[in-house]
Amino acid sequence: MKETIEFIKKLWENKRTKSLSILLMYVIFFAFVFMLLSNSSSNNVVKEPEEEKVELSEITNYKLEIIGEDNFTYDSLTKQIFYDGIYYEMDNCPENLLKYNLNAFAPINIATLIEVGTLESTNYIDKSDTYVVKIGDFESISFNNEAINDDYIKIIKYEDKIVVDLTNYYGYTVNIELRS
Repeated sequence: MKETIEFIKKLWENKRTKSLSILLMYVIFFAFVFMLLSNSSSNNVVKEPEEEKVELSEITNYKLEIIGEDNFTYDSLTKQIFYDGIYYEMDNCPENLLKYNLNAFAPINIATLIEVGTLESTNYIDKSDTYVVKIGDFESISFNNEAINDDYIKIIKYEDKIVVDLTNYYGYTVNIELRS
Protein backbone atom coordinates (compact mmCIF):
# COMPACT_ATOMS: atom_id res chain seq x y z
CA MET A 1 0.00 0.00 0.00
CA LYS A 2 2.86 2.30 0.86
CA GLU A 3 4.38 1.69 -2.56
CA THR A 4 1.11 2.64 -4.29
CA ILE A 5 0.93 5.94 -2.42
CA GLU A 6 4.54 6.71 -3.37
CA PHE A 7 3.78 5.89 -7.00
CA ILE A 8 0.75 8.25 -7.01
CA LYS A 9 2.87 11.02 -5.44
CA LYS A 10 5.47 10.65 -8.21
CA LEU A 11 2.77 10.79 -10.89
CA TRP A 12 1.27 13.86 -9.24
CA GLU A 13 4.60 15.71 -9.31
CA ASN A 14 4.81 15.30 -13.10
CA LYS A 15 2.80 18.12 -14.77
CA ARG A 16 1.63 15.96 -17.69
CA THR A 17 0.28 13.08 -15.60
CA LYS A 18 -1.23 15.52 -13.09
CA SER A 19 -3.27 17.27 -15.83
CA LEU A 20 -4.36 13.91 -17.34
CA SER A 21 -5.46 12.73 -13.89
CA ILE A 22 -7.49 15.89 -13.30
CA LEU A 23 -9.05 15.56 -16.76
CA LEU A 24 -9.96 11.93 -16.05
CA MET A 25 -11.60 12.93 -12.75
CA TYR A 26 -13.68 15.58 -14.54
CA VAL A 27 -14.82 13.06 -17.19
CA ILE A 28 -15.83 10.57 -14.48
CA PHE A 29 -17.64 13.31 -12.52
CA PHE A 30 -19.62 14.63 -15.53
CA ALA A 31 -20.46 11.11 -16.70
CA PHE A 32 -21.86 10.36 -13.26
CA VAL A 33 -23.87 13.64 -13.21
CA PHE A 34 -25.21 12.95 -16.73
CA MET A 35 -26.32 9.44 -15.73
CA LEU A 36 -28.10 10.78 -12.65
CA LEU A 37 -29.92 13.46 -14.64
CA SER A 38 -30.99 11.13 -17.42
CA ASN A 39 -32.36 8.58 -14.97
CA SER A 40 -34.23 11.14 -12.90
CA SER A 41 -35.83 12.85 -15.90
CA SER A 42 -37.14 9.60 -17.39
CA ASN A 43 -38.71 8.58 -14.07
CA ASN A 44 -40.57 11.88 -13.69
CA VAL A 45 -42.56 11.66 -16.92
CA VAL A 46 -46.18 12.14 -16.01
CA LYS A 47 -48.64 10.70 -18.48
CA GLU A 48 -51.79 12.68 -18.89
CA PRO A 49 -54.92 10.59 -18.84
CA GLU A 50 -56.25 9.99 -22.32
CA GLU A 51 -59.66 11.32 -23.12
CA GLU A 52 -62.17 8.63 -23.69
CA LYS A 53 -62.92 8.48 -27.36
CA VAL A 54 -66.57 8.32 -28.19
CA GLU A 55 -67.33 5.87 -30.95
CA LEU A 56 -68.78 7.40 -34.09
CA SER A 57 -71.81 5.13 -33.90
CA GLU A 58 -72.61 6.45 -30.39
CA ILE A 59 -72.82 10.14 -31.34
CA THR A 60 -76.38 11.45 -31.48
CA ASN A 61 -75.70 15.19 -31.49
CA TYR A 62 -74.45 16.46 -34.83
CA LYS A 63 -74.91 19.23 -37.36
CA LEU A 64 -75.18 18.67 -41.11
CA GLU A 65 -74.20 21.23 -43.71
CA ILE A 66 -75.40 20.40 -47.21
CA ILE A 67 -73.49 22.19 -49.97
CA GLY A 68 -74.74 21.91 -53.53
CA GLU A 69 -77.76 23.10 -55.45
CA ASP A 70 -79.48 23.81 -52.13
CA ASN A 71 -77.29 25.04 -49.29
CA PHE A 72 -78.69 24.51 -45.81
CA THR A 73 -77.85 23.19 -42.35
CA TYR A 74 -79.63 20.72 -40.12
CA ASP A 75 -79.12 20.48 -36.36
CA SER A 76 -79.97 17.08 -34.86
CA LEU A 77 -80.37 18.57 -31.38
CA THR A 78 -83.03 21.13 -32.28
CA LYS A 79 -84.30 19.17 -35.31
CA GLN A 80 -84.35 22.41 -37.30
CA ILE A 81 -83.22 23.25 -40.81
CA PHE A 82 -81.65 26.65 -41.54
CA TYR A 83 -82.31 27.60 -45.16
CA ASP A 84 -82.26 31.03 -46.82
CA GLY A 85 -81.93 32.80 -43.47
CA ILE A 86 -84.98 31.08 -41.94
CA TYR A 87 -85.24 28.24 -39.42
CA TYR A 88 -87.72 25.51 -40.38
CA GLU A 89 -89.04 22.60 -38.39
CA MET A 90 -88.59 19.23 -40.10
CA ASP A 91 -92.35 19.02 -40.80
CA ASN A 92 -92.52 22.45 -42.45
CA CYS A 93 -89.33 22.55 -44.51
CA PRO A 94 -89.38 23.77 -48.13
CA GLU A 95 -90.34 21.18 -50.73
CA ASN A 96 -87.02 21.29 -52.55
CA LEU A 97 -85.28 20.03 -49.39
CA LEU A 98 -87.47 16.93 -49.08
CA LYS A 99 -85.28 15.07 -51.59
CA TYR A 100 -82.48 14.93 -49.00
CA ASN A 101 -82.71 12.05 -46.56
CA LEU A 102 -80.99 13.64 -43.58
CA ASN A 103 -81.15 10.47 -41.49
CA ALA A 104 -78.85 8.86 -44.06
CA PHE A 105 -76.03 11.04 -42.71
CA ALA A 106 -76.47 10.15 -39.05
CA PRO A 107 -73.12 9.15 -37.51
CA ILE A 108 -74.29 5.55 -37.02
CA ASN A 109 -74.86 5.22 -40.79
CA ILE A 110 -71.54 6.89 -41.57
CA ALA A 111 -69.78 4.49 -39.17
CA THR A 112 -71.34 1.56 -41.04
CA LEU A 113 -70.25 3.04 -44.38
CA ILE A 114 -66.69 3.44 -43.09
CA GLU A 115 -66.71 -0.21 -41.99
CA VAL A 116 -67.70 -1.46 -45.45
CA GLY A 117 -65.52 1.08 -47.23
CA THR A 118 -61.83 0.88 -48.01
CA LEU A 119 -59.22 3.13 -46.43
CA GLU A 120 -57.71 5.03 -49.35
CA SER A 121 -55.27 7.32 -47.54
CA THR A 122 -54.28 8.80 -44.20
CA ASN A 123 -53.15 12.41 -43.82
CA TYR A 124 -51.06 12.78 -40.69
CA ILE A 125 -50.85 16.57 -40.99
CA ASP A 126 -54.58 17.29 -40.68
CA LYS A 127 -55.25 13.95 -38.94
CA SER A 128 -57.75 12.63 -41.46
CA ASP A 129 -58.57 9.30 -43.06
CA THR A 130 -60.11 9.07 -46.53
CA TYR A 131 -62.36 6.11 -47.30
CA VAL A 132 -63.92 5.07 -50.60
CA VAL A 133 -67.35 3.47 -50.52
CA LYS A 134 -69.26 1.92 -53.40
CA ILE A 135 -72.43 3.77 -54.40
CA GLY A 136 -74.31 0.47 -54.08
CA ASP A 137 -73.23 0.14 -50.44
CA PHE A 138 -74.14 3.79 -49.78
CA GLU A 139 -77.60 3.33 -51.31
CA SER A 140 -78.15 0.09 -49.41
CA ILE A 141 -77.07 1.38 -45.99
CA SER A 142 -78.39 4.94 -46.21
CA PHE A 143 -81.62 4.53 -48.18
CA ASN A 144 -82.34 0.77 -48.00
CA ASN A 145 -82.21 0.68 -51.81
CA GLU A 146 -80.58 -2.18 -53.63
CA ALA A 147 -78.40 -0.46 -56.20
CA ILE A 148 -75.66 -2.15 -58.14
CA ASN A 149 -73.15 0.48 -59.07
CA ASP A 150 -69.39 0.31 -59.11
CA ASP A 151 -68.87 4.05 -58.76
CA TYR A 152 -67.42 5.34 -55.52
CA ILE A 153 -68.00 8.17 -53.10
CA LYS A 154 -65.41 9.51 -50.67
CA ILE A 155 -65.75 9.93 -46.93
CA ILE A 156 -63.09 11.99 -45.17
CA LYS A 157 -63.04 11.48 -41.41
CA TYR A 158 -61.38 14.13 -39.23
CA GLU A 159 -61.29 14.18 -35.41
CA ASP A 160 -64.42 16.31 -35.01
CA LYS A 161 -66.04 16.31 -38.44
CA ILE A 162 -66.72 14.15 -41.46
CA VAL A 163 -67.01 15.19 -45.09
CA VAL A 164 -69.09 13.01 -47.41
CA ASP A 165 -68.27 13.93 -51.00
CA LEU A 166 -71.28 13.07 -53.17
CA THR A 167 -70.62 15.68 -55.87
CA ASN A 168 -69.85 13.20 -58.67
CA TYR A 169 -72.97 11.14 -58.10
CA TYR A 170 -75.60 13.29 -56.36
CA GLY A 171 -74.25 16.81 -56.90
CA TYR A 172 -73.71 17.85 -53.30
CA THR A 173 -71.32 17.51 -50.37
CA VAL A 174 -72.26 16.91 -46.75
CA ASN A 175 -70.18 18.27 -43.87
CA ILE A 176 -71.00 16.58 -40.58
CA GLU A 177 -69.92 18.39 -37.42
CA LEU A 178 -69.71 15.88 -34.61
CA ARG A 179 -70.68 16.92 -31.09
CA SER A 180 -70.53 14.62 -28.09
